[in-house]
Amino acid sequence: MQGPSVQASLKKGSDLRVAGFLYVVAGTVMFLAISLSETLYPNYSIHHNAISDLLATTANTSIIGEPAGFVWGICWLLGSFYLLRNSGRRGLMILYVLPAIGVLVAVMSPENVNVTIHSFGAVLAFVLGAIAIILSYRLIRSVLRYFVLVLGIISLLGVMLEFGFYYSDIVQQVLGPGGTERVVVYPLLAWQMSFGGYFTK
Repeated sequence: MQGPSVQASLKKGSDLRVAGFLYVVAGTVMFLAISLSETLYPNYSIHHNAISDLLATTANTSIIGEPAGFVWGICWLLGSFYLLRNSGRRGLMILYVLPAIGVLVAVMSPENVNVTIHSFGAVLAFVLGAIAIILSYRLIRSVLRYFVLVLGIISLLGVMLEFGFYYSDIVQQVLGPGGTERVVVYPLLAWQMSFGGYFTK
């Protein structure tokens, strides 16, 4: 018969594998949805158009973007729960869960329905998401930790540009509003796929 410590270790290992799988699904589904939607949206420009344009209820791509957004948010939420539920780190769990809630808020209120609520969700997801990436450095015991640290720094720099220097030349002319948003979002998706993969082994 297995002792309590062995059972706890097996349970924790199972939780981490579930969390990893959910993170991989979250990042992969949203990345594929964005890529596909960009090809279907008429005259879409990754320089000028925001990712949110692909999820607007009036867009022909909302049938792809909206369900993918829900999958992204729900898998991120559940993945964070399984990742940390037995860790005793309640504060860290809240930090990891809040960005997922932000995604769901933004998806449930597309930019063309209520831009204020949508923007609130985006800020919650982007700002805390970038911080979560950086803090995940401490949860990894391989060279992957340096990769995710770089991803987190890039995403955080994107957040600073997006919300602190939106009307600057680098945002409006060089990267474009769409390009700047992708500096925030793509590292998030890359982190979810690589971070999740680390725990599924």
